[in-house]
Amino acid sequence: MKLLLILLTSLFAEANAQYAEGNYIEAANRYEQILAEQPAAEVYYNLGNAYFKQGELAQAILAYERALCLQPSFDDAKHNLQYAQAQIVDNIENTQSFFLSNWIKALRNALSQRTWTILSITLFVLTLIGLFLFAFSQTFWVRKTAFYISIIALLVSIIACANAGSLHQRDTQRSEAIITQGVVNAKSSPDRSGTDLFTVHEGTKVQITDVIGNWCCISVGNYIGWMPLEYLERI
Repeated sequence: MKLLLILLTSLFAEANAQYAEGNYIEAANRYEQILAEQPAAEVYYNLGNAYFKQGELAQAILAYERALCLQPSFDDAKHNLQYAQAQIVDNIENTQSFFLSNWIKALRNALSQRTWTILSITLFVLTLIGLFLFAFSQTFWVRKTAFYISIIALLVSIIACANAGSLHQRDTQRSEAIITQGVVNAKSSPDRSGTDLFTVHEGTKVQITDVIGNWCCISVGNYIGWMPLEYLERI
């Protein structure tokens, strides 16, 4: 394990050197080798930069998204993802999400699944301590303070647990994907003879809602349609 870490560190330094010299293809290849052994947010971020320099917009967006899955608070990855997404040629208008929904999603993504889990457990233990003090303390102000702290800690613990569960579901189901083909016509049915419903472009982020054979049903904005799985890659 230690030898592998040394090798990956050396490979990462080589990849960064290739990137600094403008050899973006070689740098990307080395980053991919590292990720095959050990996924890491920083490596995905650097990979995204290497792909962006090559003009591989979809692969750059995919790499930035994966970096943020591992480290939701990675500000550089957020910035570069937004910049790359601004380059997308797409005429699909997404529905405006309710501001509360956006706020909840931003809160969920502010921390990793592991951090939310630790926070939930810690606050639940604090709840138990507060309840113990409330039940057995002889001092009124201690009992009152312990009661309110227990209630608040329990509520935040439940929220943290829900966020951890939501992130776990997102990461295991991997329902989000990036279109990797230049232009794709979504069909009315999982068949090439289906009617063309709408067009999505390289780099567009979609939700996979169903899979039948080599076809998947995607949702983006107000639109729902079918396309071959080979035209996209899961985040």
